[in-house]
Amino acid sequence: MFELFKSGLISKKALLILNYSKININENQLAILLIIMELSNEDQKNFTPSEIAEHMMISKEEIEKEISNLLKNRIIKLEQKGKKTILDLTPLFNRLLVNLEEEHSKLKTDNTYTFIEKILNCKLTQEHIDKIEDFIELGISKPKIMSIIDEYKINNINDLFKKLEEQSKKTSVKITMYNWLND
Repeated sequence: MFELFKSGLISKKALLILNYSKININENQLAILLIIMELSNEDQKNFTPSEIAEHMMISKEEIEKEISNLLKNRIIKLEQKGKKTILDLTPLFNRLLVNLEEEHSKLKTDNTYTFIEKILNCKLTQEHIDKIEDFIELGISKPKIMSIIDEYKINNINDLFKKLEEQSKKTSVKITMYNWLND
């Protein structure tokens, strides 16, 4: 699904509009994100709450609160590029794509990762589970983890973490180089 998205076959705005509630974004946050996406160009990718408020019927204080919640919930992040602060929507789209991939997978309800325990024949510690959740946050879905185990014939947790680390570096480089703000 990442490949379809990156190649432009799946519209960012349509993906966001049709699935925002699945990642706990409210309507005001959705409208703010869509306005930012619509107004963004190569020169400007960040906007003040006052600029966003010109296109909405809520106050700039409410917009500040909603953006703060998006940042706090790690839906978006701010990056410093020289003297400019750039809004990065990578976490938003990673979360959307992982959510959709898992939704269409039988692994959706496996929050303890018993599928990994069964395949690798080991018991996961809380530390292992936390580490797996970090990789999922980076955009590696449960079905992808399962396919990595199968493809590379991984038979222990340490080898799995090494391969996931490699995969996360490949994925994050490709994803961050992709310009989310242009359709």
